[in-house]
Amino acid sequence: MNEKLLYDALRAQGVGCELFVSLFGQLPEIRRRRKTNSRMDFHQNRIQQHGNTYVFGFGPVIRLMINESDLLADVPDRSNARNYTKPPVAHTILGPAIGNHNLLVAEGNEHERERQMINPAYYHTNLKSMVSNVTDRTEETIQSVFKTLDCDKQSKRSMDIQVFFNSLTLAIIVSSACGANLETNENAKHVMGRLFTNVFNAILYHIIDQRAREIAQFMNQIITDRREGRSNSLSNGPDLLDLLLAAVDDEGKPFTDQEIKEEALTFVLAGS
Repeated sequence: MNEKLLYDALRAQGVGCELFVSLFGQLPEIRRRRKTNSRMDFHQNRIQQHGNTYVFGFGPVIRLMINESDLLADVPDRSNARNYTKPPVAHTILGPAIGNHNLLVAEGNEHERERQMINPAYYHTNLKSMVSNVTDRTEETIQSVFKTLDCDKQSKRSMDIQVFFNSLTLAIIVSSACGANLETNENAKHVMGRLFTNVFNAILYHIIDQRAREIAQFMNQIITDRREGRSNSLSNGPDLLDLLLAAVDDEGKPFTDQEIKEEALTFVLAGS
């Protein structure tokens, strides 16, 4: 559908709209905000101006931003799944790093199958068993920060809190999903920390990069080690990798190794 026609149709329904600028939209301002680490201010200003639902231009594409819970409730409703599709950018940006066979990117029957198979990971007993792992990783991360600050007392170096929390969530997710401790496994810390960040930068700039293959090889090794008994869950119960290896669909078919790798990487992405 022509973007200008879509813009006019939404505006005619009373939706607040930014000025229509062909090809560029509000992208120049968004880029400026990104450079000053104030991207959320862009949206906060639009909410103040237009309300919780508004339209803006992201380059040549029109974006409808919805912050109303009643309207958003229609999206996750399983009966409406066929009415919503994921944008091509999901495959373009995320596909090279985490693949296309996972909850984040898959659609239709494939998404429904994966959702049913992963549901046990969210059972209360399984989540509760991961609490000890979460507290252990938090304690380790805090102690490492204290150690760093003690060493740098003379230089009075400041610490970026955002980086700290990103590191903490990444450590928790990787250990809960794959049983890899980033504080004791330097290879895991390197691959899941620096490489995961770099690979997205490479994808965003359309650079064919070796890093995505390194991440895939690392995850394949984790899966092989768990299958052959060389690694165990760091939680009191099964971790995500155990549950993925044991899951079967309605026809009794398990996840393939490729699907297990991509599902695990999806969880890791959430903490990176």
